[in-house]
Amino acid sequence: MNHTKGGLVIFTANSHPSSRELGKRIAERLGVEIGKVQVYQEANRETRVQIQESVRGKDVFVIQTVSKDVNTTIMEMLITVYACRTSCARSITGVLPYFPYSKQCKMRKRGSIIPDYRNAVIVAKSPSSAKRYRPG
Repeated sequence: MNHTKGGLVIFTANSHPSSRELGKRIAERLGVEIGKVQVYQEANRETRVQIQESVRGKDVFVIQTVSKDVNTTIMEMLITVYACRTSCARSITGVLPYFPYSKQCKMRKRGSIIPDYRNAVIVAKSPSSAKRYRPG
C-alpha cells in the first residue's frame, strides 16, 4: 500500500534522529512510506515546516520524539500539526512516546503550575476534549 493512494500519512519531525528511526519502523510495519515534510530552523531559531505532498482528506500521524530542547520539540510538533490542519487533513494524531513536562504533574508548592494538562489543552482540538492524565 502506498501512502499517496491510501488515506494514511506518517510524518516525522527532526528533533532527534530516533524520531526518524521510529517513524521508519512504524511505516514499515504498516506497509506505508514516510511522508515528505521539510522541518528546519531559520537563523533566528524560528521553526519552518513545509508539507511537500497533499494531505487533503487523509489521516495524518506526526511522530515526534523528545530531544534535550523540549520547547523546540513541542513547537516543531505544533507547527507541523497546524500545517497539516491548514492543508485540510481529515484527522491529525500526534505520537509522542515521552510526553514532556509530565514529571511536573503534581503541584509541589502553592503557586506552581501544572503544565501537563495545559499542554494537552494546547494540542487538543478543543479544551473540553483534553483529558486529565492521572498517574497511577
